[in-house]
Amino acid sequence: MCIDKPMKWPIGKRSGFDFHDETEAVINEQINVELKAFYYYLSMAAYFGRVDVALPGCESFFMQMHHEEHKHVLKFIDYVKMRGGKVHLCAVSSPDDQDWKCPLHAFKTALQLEIQISKKLVAVNAIAEKHGDLNASDFIITDFMEDQMRSVNEIGRLVTVLSGIGDQALARFMFDKDLLESYVMPDFNVLRNKSQRRKHDEY
Repeated sequence: MCIDKPMKWPIGKRSGFDFHDETEAVINEQINVELKAFYYYLSMAAYFGRVDVALPGCESFFMQMHHEEHKHVLKFIDYVKMRGGKVHLCAVSSPDDQDWKCPLHAFKTALQLEIQISKKLVAVNAIAEKHGDLNASDFIITDFMEDQMRSVNEIGRLVTVLSGIGDQALARFMFDKDLLESYVMPDFNVLRNKSQRRKHDEY
């Protein structure tokens, strides 16, 4: 039987991990930044999947990004626990306006999110280096930095393409089709998944 007020444990300073409080705090901040992107990408995927919007490429792309951020969050949480730290989750605010209107608006916002994540990763690494934490620094650089720069580059290119096509319906359709075929892994392709579900229901 659980009690209302558990014993005050663990007590004392965690020893043997050499995990500085400032490093722990900034990694918890990184978790919050990743959760913000996780939440925004889910909003974008839901918007582009609406019947009156119907852009499956954008829907699939942002659902893929949503899952990627979720993986990052879990990876950071596991790392903090592995180092003997405490995970502190902060409130995550929803997007002010969840009517994304057009792909360009959503992708510009996504680019801002990825840049924000990149800057925070640099800050985390700087704090780790400040305290001589080679393990934390290697974790950030090896597991995140290159992939993060690739995401910024990729989304930046997509923003450039969208900026050039304007609001032409055919161009938007072709962009969405190419996005689905060239940037989305099969597991996140909403059209493929719907087709497979229909086939399954037939049997």
